[in-house]
Amino acid sequence: MAEFEVLYNLLDLDIEQRQRIRSRRYPPERVYKQTVSFLVLPDSGCIQRFRINKQTVADLCSILSFDLEPRSRVSTALPVAVKVTAALFFYATGTFQTPVSDIAGMSQSCFSRCLHQVNGALLKVSGDYIRFPETRYQQEQTKRDFFNIAGFPKVLGAIDCTHVQIRTPSENAVIYINRKGFPSLNVQVVCDAKNIITNVFAYYPGSCHDSFILSQSSIARYIEGHDMYDSLLIGDNGYSLKKWLMTPVLSPQTAGENAYNEAHRRTRSAIESTFGMLKMRFRCLDRSGGALQYSVKKVAEIFVACCVLHNIATTRGCLLDISETRLNAINQQEADFDEPVAAPESGRNVRNIIIAEHFTENE
Repeated sequence: MAEFEVLYNLLDLDIEQRQRIRSRRYPPERVYKQTVSFLVLPDSGCIQRFRINKQTVADLCSILSFDLEPRSRVSTALPVAVKVTAALFFYATGTFQTPVSDIAGMSQSCFSRCLHQVNGALLKVSGDYIRFPETRYQQEQTKRDFFNIAGFPKVLGAIDCTHVQIRTPSENAVIYINRKGFPSLNVQVVCDAKNIITNVFAYYPGSCHDSFILSQSSIARYIEGHDMYDSLLIGDNGYSLKKWLMTPVLSPQTAGENAYNEAHRRTRSAIESTFGMLKMRFRCLDRSGGALQYSVKKVAEIFVACCVLHNIATTRGCLLDISETRLNAINQQEADFDEPVAAPESGRNVRNIIIAEHFTENE
């Protein structure tokens, strides 16, 4: 009876009112935009759009398929390739949801779900692709690779922090404001001599000092817990000199100290170029792409996801043409955050031995 009453009452309404009521009772059919598969793109187009080549995109779809396969059989369920390429486009360009949704052929809310799923899938496999060298063979190979750069001995990793700009959090906003005056996450990264990321610690606010973040990280506990004093990390003066972490001599007085500093600079450049490659490939992490408009937790997840993608692309030889000017600009941004700290006596003793044995010429 109610149905007929509604139809009867419609006769007394003007046309516009009828249309409004009908639209509420019978919503319009959903329209899905046509998506374009990455498979139809030339390799150059795939690299330009997603920052990785076509084969690597296909490999990535295979790697993540278990977590991204639709659990529903409905015709509107998005294929794995659509989810992956939508997320890749966002990582690569830093373009926010509405433009990405237009290109990927999905609604903004649908894209947000895709990004969440791809982030989660990449975090699940992160342990397979971000691994600190643990076996004797891996450690010796890593040390040889670093030694071949400038003759610096025993180096197992280059370490530094990088800032990722975020929107101002609704809670505890002041602790995220860094020395440059904008809100950020301060993310610690360790890499090897081939620019492969071997450790990431992505959960501290921008106001935290690099040295403090290291003291809270698993990499510090791992090295100290395994008494790895025959292995070193190499970092800038934003870190405290330790038995296992070598920093530059602040005021070199001898030829040996100058030679040490030069070798240190050239060896540590691995982490600088890694940050440059990471932020040039994934502009969502770079300040030029604007602040990431997500929660702190999600920004940390995006950073780790990009590190996984960086390692996958690098190990598959999918390299980018790196602009020297842009790389220098990124490195200068990082250097602006450095704040020298004091060098403890125990660390100075180890550094002096390295200088005497490797960088001081015999009389």
